[in-house]
Amino acid sequence: MVFKGMTWTGVIVCFVLYCLVFVAVRFEMNVDTTIHSEPRLGLLIFIVPGAIAALTSKEAPLTVALAGAFLATPVVLIALHFSLAAQGSLLQELAFTTSAAFWCGSGALVVMLSRTLLGHEEQP
Repeated sequence: MVFKGMTWTGVIVCFVLYCLVFVAVRFEMNVDTTIHSEPRLGLLIFIVPGAIAALTSKEAPLTVALAGAFLATPVVLIALHFSLAAQGSLLQELAFTTSAAFWCGSGALVVMLSRTLLGHEEQP
């Protein structure tokens, strides 16, 4: 079963953090700056909600992170649609949210890799 070992606390944490990061990144992308030499991390910040959600679950960290991201995606798309921040087409927004979910899952994978490399796996 896919949802075995999934903590709903982790899903809620990921949901809230994903929404906050989404709003922050979309607002930052809409602000025009005259300095073009500074790097924009943008989507890489979505690693943080995935990593924090993965830290709350030992059995299914990737499932927790992706469940939070996929549950938050319709909420942020609807909020973006009804706000003034929507500038692109629906296809562009879907591409952005797909990339955001990918980076959120990548954050969970980083936590899983670090647990494996550092030997924090539970012994039966």
